[in-house]
Amino acid sequence: MSDAHIVELETLRRQLEQLHELFAAVIDETRPTPDNPHVMPWPELLSKFNVLAGKYAILSHTVGKKHASLLKELAVVPQTQPNGIHEQNIMSVLLRTKLAPEIEKEEDDIWAQVEAEAQQDQRHELLAITAMGSFNSLRKAHAGRVQQLLAEALERKPVEPLAAPSEAAAEATDKPVSLEDILAFTSSGKLA
Repeated sequence: MSDAHIVELETLRRQLEQLHELFAAVIDETRPTPDNPHVMPWPELLSKFNVLAGKYAILSHTVGKKHASLLKELAVVPQTQPNGIHEQNIMSVLLRTKLAPEIEKEEDDIWAQVEAEAQQDQRHELLAITAMGSFNSLRKAHAGRVQQLLAEALERKPVEPLAAPSEAAAEATDKPVSLEDILAFTSSGKLA
């Protein structure tokens, strides 16, 4: 490894340590203690969070742009063994190359559910196509039967013209109807 790579890694390590210290300081300041039971005011908490988010974004951008090729070539191993169980758990999570077993199981369950729903959708689509085909064939059969019955009825009886309306009926339809009579009829069914 060249000296330039070592200098890059040292710079990155210092930036990470500074960010870690800043996170620890903000966490310590936000926790209520017996000496200071009051929680930090919201505007102050937001400003500290904005500082943390800004430093994290800068470091993330730096790692992504400048150090990406270097970090792809390296493997990171801790210099000292973790002391406590909590630290050992953190190390095992950080050094894991696969997803956690619970996440893998959930992912498999989600994929199985997606596949089952896709098969269910295909079955519903086939049922809908079959039902539409049955409906169309029944509709055509019904239309054919109606045409057949109509033709038979026309062959048996000639169509008689309707009788002319009587004079009383003609007078009743010629007479104008008031709006009140129409409303009374629609509400009660009788002419006033």
